[in-house]
Amino acid sequence: MRKYGFGYLVWLGLILLAGLCLNVPEARTQPGFLSDYTFGFWGNSREDSRMGREDIIAREGYCPTGGCVLRLDKVEVRPNRVRKGGTTQLSTTYTILTPEQVALPVAITREIFYQEKSLGRTKSIESRVYNGTRTQHIDFTLPANAAPGIYQLITKISTGYGTAQDRTDFQVE
Repeated sequence: MRKYGFGYLVWLGLILLAGLCLNVPEARTQPGFLSDYTFGFWGNSREDSRMGREDIIAREGYCPTGGCVLRLDKVEVRPNRVRKGGTTQLSTTYTILTPEQVALPVAITREIFYQEKSLGRTKSIESRVYNGTRTQHIDFTLPANAAPGIYQLITKISTGYGTAQDRTDFQVE
């Protein structure tokens, strides 16, 4: 032990320090710190482009001097009646328009509530997207022991220009 004593103590001290850092109550309650994926199973996500910049500008009469447009068009759960242990798809349709056609960093976070208590949230799904309307889908599997009732899905989208948020309900049977 004497031959490896100092190196052993250094490693032991680092392991204890890491354990103490992970056991700080304030750190455990911070959003995103070991609190993601606490309820159910968040599956694969995918994103589809629904309408390009020129089509949206023509449809909405957007003027570049008007600044940035960030809009959460639709948030839905399909199907909206799910059995315990069942899988549903969470869809978010959003529109981004900026004066210049540049890719913006976008973060989408979803959080599920039951009786006004947060049950868990996705880790922020971050991507760089160009102007247009896009739909992002993520599969979600409810736990087998989920309580029956009405649940709320809060979806938040953020860019450097602002934030938009919407809510939809779904039922667990």
